[in-house]
Amino acid sequence: MSRVVRLIIPAGVAAVLAALAIFNLAQADRGIARLARDVDGVPMTLFLPADSTPHPQSARRPAVLVVHGFSGNRQLMYGFGYTLAKNDYVAALIDFAGHGASLDRLPDSSAGDAQYQKLAANIATARAHLRAQPFVDPERVAILGHSMGASAVSRYGSTHGDVPVTIALSLGNFGRQLPNDPSRPRNFLILVGANEFAGFLQGSTAGLTAAYPDGVPGVTYGSFADGTARRLIYAPGVEHISILFSHDVYREVVRWLDQAFAIGAPDRPVEADSRIGWVLLLYLAAAMGFRPLAALLLRDRAANATTARCAASGRFVILSALVAAVVAPVVLQFGDVLYRWMPLTVGNYVGIYFLIYGLIVGGAYLALQRRQAPAAQPAAAEQGEPAAPASLGVVNAASSDFALKPALATLALTAYALVTFGLTAHLTWTNFALVGDRAWIAGALFACCFVFFLADEWMVARASRRARAGLYALTKLIVIISLIASVGLFGAPGFLLLLAPVIAVLFLWHGLYSHWLFGMARQPWIAAILNAAVLAWVIAATFAVVQY
Repeated sequence: MSRVVRLIIPAGVAAVLAALAIFNLAQADRGIARLARDVDGVPMTLFLPADSTPHPQSARRPAVLVVHGFSGNRQLMYGFGYTLAKNDYVAALIDFAGHGASLDRLPDSSAGDAQYQKLAANIATARAHLRAQPFVDPERVAILGHSMGASAVSRYGSTHGDVPVTIALSLGNFGRQLPNDPSRPRNFLILVGANEFAGFLQGSTAGLTAAYPDGVPGVTYGSFADGTARRLIYAPGVEHISILFSHDVYREVVRWLDQAFAIGAPDRPVEADSRIGWVLLLYLAAAMGFRPLAALLLRDRAANATTARCAASGRFVILSALVAAVVAPVVLQFGDVLYRWMPLTVGNYVGIYFLIYGLIVGGAYLALQRRQAPAAQPAAAEQGEPAAPASLGVVNAASSDFALKPALATLALTAYALVTFGLTAHLTWTNFALVGDRAWIAGALFACCFVFFLADEWMVARASRRARAGLYALTKLIVIISLIASVGLFGAPGFLLLLAPVIAVLFLWHGLYSHWLFGMARQPWIAAILNAAVLAWVIAATFAVVQY
């Protein structure tokens, strides 16, 4: 099979899969109107049935204000927007201060009650706007929140008796602070993933037992008529993030609202959002398309490169990674001044952790190269090959266009990765826009992530692809374990525990692209630039911008 055919076949399959995914994602919008607006500085997206028009007061639709959790955004809650609109509700999804497209900063959690007051102000602004819409029944506007948003809506519903329904997903410690009055909040549904951390399970359970001390999951207590209905559900097979994409959760939410607002038959079918499968297919298509594109742009680069004779031993790689994984959180323990200059909570800690880790590992690699270079140069000269300069880490190129062509290819491939990953995410499930402070933060994070990825690429580079892949996976596992352990041992942000599965998935994605790129070009910096750009953008677009 010719090289051209080997490129065309996967590219064609990728194009077909992408077209199939895009078509079905577009179908999800049928019958739904999606309206984006800014409400006094609170970014909002409305989801409503396409035939929604101003109705007489008696025929207006019930609505739900949907709010996200810490370092979430309105796109992350799109599943609820689609599900509610498909089942004849109006849904309003917002970005809290410091999140998504909001240009406002969120007060840091150390500021006491200021953070909740900011969240409550956002809820009040969005709720007033939603109630004023001509297609919404102002007396039937529920509030729903996840994690931090669950605590915010639970507290808001407890102090605002005109909120008819409150729904909390993954309710944390605030569940223990709820009043023992069954009508505060009114008609309260609590959902928590069966696989969540104990704190969320206990907090959610406390939310039920605060009003009904003998209450058990799966049973509805109280009465919808007088606002005292309350129910706790352990959603099967999901944890803190996947609960947002659970069909079981979507159905329970709609059925609870139907009962509270006396809508439809008790057993009416609930149409749940099913876009996530097509989103994953689109990502698969993007990955399949990346390899032939990279092969086209980087053709003959590996043939023009010579592998260094002084690659780091596996033992040295692991030892360096372990030292860096211990030292980085220890250094960060000595003062948040090291990272609080970057107003991106949690993301600033992760960025500086990567920088310190990369400096340690990169320094160890360069020291090794300096020590081994005198022995490697004579050996290379005897075989008539140029020695690999330590400044390049692993390879040298024989062609005079060494820098230009790979650099242009790297820019093109990085743009491809950012568009296929980021644009898909932004349109379907999470924010990827760099607004306000996020733009310069992304630049700072890129520098941190580039040092991290370049040092790691240097260390794991070797002729055997299998050996390289094994070391790459092992170093990333060490980093993940280090970040998890740093929470309990060194006082790192606890939110890192929830992020560990996400970081693992991102590292797997980075590793796949890195494996392909190194095999084609033998240039560690190519994968380092691409992976650093994507990861820095993800971190900058995701975490909360805070006011310390």
